[in-house]
Amino acid sequence: MKYFGTRSLSSFMHGLLTVVWYLAWAFAVLAIVLGTVIVFHEQFGSPFSGGMADSSRADIRDWERFQSLPLGVRILILPYFGAVMTLVLMVLRKARILFSNFRSEVVFDPENVRVIRQISKLVIAMAVLTFSAGSFLTGVILLLICEILAAGTVLQEEHDLTV
Repeated sequence: MKYFGTRSLSSFMHGLLTVVWYLAWAFAVLAIVLGTVIVFHEQFGSPFSGGMADSSRADIRDWERFQSLPLGVRILILPYFGAVMTLVLMVLRKARILFSNFRSEVVFDPENVRVIRQISKLVIAMAVLTFSAGSFLTGVILLLICEILAAGTVLQEEHDLTV
């Protein structure tokens, strides 16, 4: 299987990321609506107790604890999830750009270096926001890949000039 160009892994990933992009937007809109209802409605009731899902008593206790929080504290949760969702959408958009370039067989290009650097910074920001060590490690590895790609881009430019 080819990795770059049409009918390649990059082309498949671009299509998959496009689908995920639209699903993420739909999820974001749904989360805004449901999150607002859950935060502002005082007697919403536990979604775990109505037989909608198998759950433990810990889930029910966590839900009751959340519902007992003051409204001001519950309102602060909405911007947090908004920030996380914004970062996810930004990473998806940048990844779509990167795989679009790969699909067009543009690999060692300064634009790709810039996009990967931006993705790595966004992933690190998301890791800090969500307290995720795995995402932080992924962001650092992407920074390393970015530097390797930058060196490859310089070599490609030198090669193109010598021909």
